[in-house]
Amino acid sequence: MGTVIFPDTNVLLRYLLADIEEQYQEICPFFEDLRQGYQKAIILPEVLLETFYVLTKTYSIPARETAEALKDLLLYRGVVNRDKKVLLEALNLFFESEGLIWLECFLCVKAHKQKGEILTFDKKLKHRCSKFFEA
Repeated sequence: MGTVIFPDTNVLLRYLLADIEEQYQEICPFFEDLRQGYQKAIILPEVLLETFYVLTKTYSIPARETAEALKDLLLYRGVVNRDKKVLLEALNLFFESEGLIWLECFLCVKAHKQKGEILTFDKKLKHRCSKFFEA
């Protein structure tokens, strides 16, 4: 198994887009091993958020489609993020919510899990977050 790998945004983009054939072919075995759990990786939340942003803004891929692809990736057996459940919960909240972007969903879930509160000037964000986590 060996060393835990920390893939960057460009690696995720090349894998998800398969747009640069040589790089895609080079990285596919890693992701297949990751899917099977033979390789371990931590995909930092910052990398996932940047990947989401680039796919939706630069490549104009719909947000829901992008979120689904990232969710599938997080479910690979070898992804060992400590905050994996929080990231998946944020993606699920994104699918359920109207008008929240994934970063806001991540912020909502993270604040809720830490029994914290979001400090924001965005009243709609604060209201939407609180309604999802009312007891």
